Formats: sequence, C-alpha cells, structure tokens
Amino acid sequence: MPARRPDAASLAAGIAVLVIALLMLLDERGSIDLSFAVFAPVACAAIGAVFLAAGLSRR
Repeated sequence: MPARRPDAASLAAGIAVLVIALLMLLDERGSIDLSFAVFAPVACAAIGAVFLAAGLSRR
C-alpha cells in the first residue's frame, strides 16, 4: 500500500492554528504585546493560507 500524501488544506490549517496558539501563549506570558490591531491581520492571513492551500490542492 503506497504512502498517502497529506492533505494540503489540513496541513495549512494545523500550522495556522499552531501559530495563532503560539502567539496567544506569548501574549499571555508577556513576551509580546498582542492587540487586536496585530491579531486580526494574523488571523486573516492564516485563514487565507488555508483557503489558498485548499484551492491549490484541488485538481
């Protein structure tokens, strides 16, 4: 049975969630000052990356 390739959209979504969680953890610890002005573009970029990966993975 050949190895399956990972789903690009799922991989991008997982990475996006990890990055957002890391930013929130750093904000909670006081390492960075995360305001809505910073968080909103990061969240939009993460959602865009997931949509882009989903669109590119379709044939």
